Amino acid sequence: MKVHLHCYLLCCFTAVLLAGCSKTESKTIIAPEYNDVDQVLTEAATSKFGGKCYGIIQVDGKTVYAKGFGGYDGSTRQLIASCSKWLSAAILMSLVDEGKMKLTDSVGKFLPIFTTYHKGGITIAQLFSHTSGFPGNSTQGYETNVLSTLSAAADGIAKNVALQYTPGSTFYYGGVSMQVAGRVCEVASGKDWKTLATEKLFTPCGMTSTSFGLTANPQIGGGATSTPDDYMRFLYMIMNKGVAANGTRVLSEAAVTAMEQPQTSSTTTIAYSPYPLSLLTTKGIYGIGNWRDVTGPGDVLIENSSPGLFGSHPWINRDKKVTGFIFTFIVDNGYLTTLPACIKIRNLVRNK
Repeated sequence: MKVHLHCYLLCCFTAVLLAGCSKTESKTIIAPEYNDVDQVLTEAATSKFGGKCYGIIQVDGKTVYAKGFGGYDGSTRQLIASCSKWLSAAILMSLVDEGKMKLTDSVGKFLPIFTTYHKGGITIAQLFSHTSGFPGNSTQGYETNVLSTLSAAADGIAKNVALQYTPGSTFYYGGVSMQVAGRVCEVASGKDWKTLATEKLFTPCGMTSTSFGLTANPQIGGGATSTPDDYMRFLYMIMNKGVAANGTRVLSEAAVTAMEQPQTSSTTTIAYSPYPLSLLTTKGIYGIGNWRDVTGPGDVLIENSSPGLFGSHPWINRDKKVTGFIFTFIVDNGYLTTLPACIKIRNLVRNK
């Protein structure tokens, strides 16, 4: 979850502007059996979250816990960093549903420049599971340059970012490969990324306060802004196997299943993972744009998630129909600062 300096400074400035976007106070809801969750989050809000966060948990779409601290509520809008990866994966899968691409397709099929530079055999699945062979982020900052375009960024990556590993062999978390995948989506669909995001995900899910910003080079793996209420609409859709709360089918059940299949295995080398490996019980740690961070016997998925650099932490437990989001914005080491409290809350909820 590394970030280049110019993007970091822009994110901080934007976050200041967005911090005042909360317009209404959300109602506090604490079901009796969630008093233990409230105790953990209340303590962590002061000690770990800088006094500002919002937690919401739903069971089958019904809110059983919702509480804000420091003025945060369900409509507070902030940068969500790598929580964006889950959103972007769903946008990509909408094109798979439409037959415009397959996860097994090569990048060279859509972007011949990658074939020219001997990188054309990387698959779409590898691009979106950190197994492409690229470094996590480019030293040139192609994936975070807001003054560029997605087309120019992809071309720069093809020409100037060397593969560090054989595609499919190694997991190295980051954003550069997802930037390439975003450009593939543009070419395959004939539409720019922001239009795709709006048409394929935000509008059908009713996500009116989520976007990838104004730049022509949206950061596919980390550039979205959203609110807790909006992101929960997305989580419900994924938990509900592709059908949004408003009844709209956004993704096929097969697409959601494909997103959650492991793209890593016992033969995959883990070169870099921001998620502490000691907390993961499976070799199949990552799917398409989401962590498979709690699994059972036979590598059966129990919970998946997509935490962000600034500390926000969404997750799903489909068997229990639980969706949850701990939402915050902490510039300095937010992810690792908030992770223990988020994991503790998830454990409490899972065991109810």
